[in-house]
Amino acid sequence: MELSNAKSATDVHAPAIRTLGWEAGLAVELDVLGARLVVCATLVGEEIERRTAEQLGPVADPWLFRCHADLDQGFLSRPSPVEILGALVSRKGWTSAREAVCTFTAFGPRVAVLPPKACRPAVLTEALVTGIGIVRWDGFSAALLAAPGPSPVGHRTHVHRLVEETVWDALQRKEDRVATPHALSF
Repeated sequence: MELSNAKSATDVHAPAIRTLGWEAGLAVELDVLGARLVVCATLVGEEIERRTAEQLGPVADPWLFRCHADLDQGFLSRPSPVEILGALVSRKGWTSAREAVCTFTAFGPRVAVLPPKACRPAVLTEALVTGIGIVRWDGFSAALLAAPGPSPVGHRTHVHRLVEETVWDALQRKEDRVATPHALSF
């Protein structure tokens, strides 16, 4: 699939996604719990096929999500329609990048894309402690300076399910997608 170049930050995100090894996924820029992030995910074909057969598309609206959860006891325990690879944010400084990407802590690996002048030793130390990956972007190439921490493990809550539904919904709307290397066709 040819993903649209919907956002100007795409020039930064595609090389960072390649550097992270997330190029098999699709990327979408969206607001997640008040922060603007690029989320990379792969589609889970089996669950999407089941949902399509049941005529149940993405349920990204919180009110509608709550109604589905109340009416269908199995809705919250359904498999995810997406496998989240992680989220990244591009900022000029560490503090704003950290604050934005920390909203994604419970959902997957987090990465801050920073210019070289922001990649100071103290920032790299804090990144290692917090589990936030750092990709240095100099305008031409991306380099991984700190790998992101592992995906969280544990019980999926209704908030996890809402984020998964929101990502799936955004991936279906072509205008929100971000160009990624080696994008696959639907």
